Amino acid sequence: MFYFVLAALCAALQVLAAEIPSFSDPFMAEYEGFWSASNGTKGRMTAQVRPLGNNQYDGFILLKRAKAPVTAFQLRTSTLENGTVQFEGVTAKEAGGDLLAQNQVTAQIKNGKLTGKFTGELGEGTFEAPKSKGKSKTLGAKPPKHAIVLFDGETASGWKDMTWPIKNGALEVGQDNLQVKAQHSNFRLHIEFRTPFMPAATGQDRGNSGVYLQGKYEVQVLDSFGIYPLKDNDCGGIYRVKAPGVNATLPPGQWQTYDITYLEGNGSSKPRITVALNGVVLMDRVEIPAALIEKGTGGGTSEPGFLMLQNHGNPVQFRNVWAQPIYSSQKLR
Repeated sequence: MFYFVLAALCAALQVLAAEIPSFSDPFMAEYEGFWSASNGTKGRMTAQVRPLGNNQYDGFILLKRAKAPVTAFQLRTSTLENGTVQFEGVTAKEAGGDLLAQNQVTAQIKNGKLTGKFTGELGEGTFEAPKSKGKSKTLGAKPPKHAIVLFDGETASGWKDMTWPIKNGALEVGQDNLQVKAQHSNFRLHIEFRTPFMPAATGQDRGNSGVYLQGKYEVQVLDSFGIYPLKDNDCGGIYRVKAPGVNATLPPGQWQTYDITYLEGNGSSKPRITVALNGVVLMDRVEIPAALIEKGTGGGTSEPGFLMLQNHGNPVQFRNVWAQPIYSSQKLR
């Protein structure tokens, strides 16, 4: 009995080690709380703060009312001093390119809480937000009946040439791109991914990979935590097609989920893609532009196979990968 219990404990610790990031940053987090102005207006707020290396940080703050942002602040790079990170912020454009209410902001993070003041078109006000323990709503989703399981933590027989190592039940990006054998015109895809902690890296060098539908339309994988507004080559975007309207990413080192529906289209309709990141629908049935239907969005392949995972030189990990084919008799959405 003792050895059985010991073996079970060791297995549990291995799973736990796979779930817990190998780093710890006391300030990198999403923060959720409330704001209020002296004129009586108030609402909810969210913020994302990320490290840049050398004890420096940046991020963004969104002040919302009725779930819609009324202003957004890009936080200027700040340095950790005496256990506190202090920020100044400038008004950011919303995802569509329009300016929100013009305001100035000062903020600080201390003892696990983000607090600050703002002045401008919203009047004078304050905000306060503790850390939020974000988690994907679809993490660990089980494949439905008749789904194609592409990776279950151990086996990966559905891929053409398996050149990536398996570490703690996860596929880690290795040599070359990874492409499935099967072909399907319409499907729903579930895939979980984890970007590495690379605070000193910037832009496309920060945890880059990609989920390529039909091997040629890229849904971006990237550490885009703390960025606002996002571009089409940020996490959640369809490269060269559409940028996500909200930042639904989690910090690097945490498992995240994509739930994607791909519909091939026909002579009278273009391919359409629905993307949900961490349970948040970012775009619904977005059409691929006619100019990209044949050649794709770049970096892909014209070979058969409905899914390709990209090697972009960063040790991104994937797990719980499965797809559910959609047939003509089923409702297409």
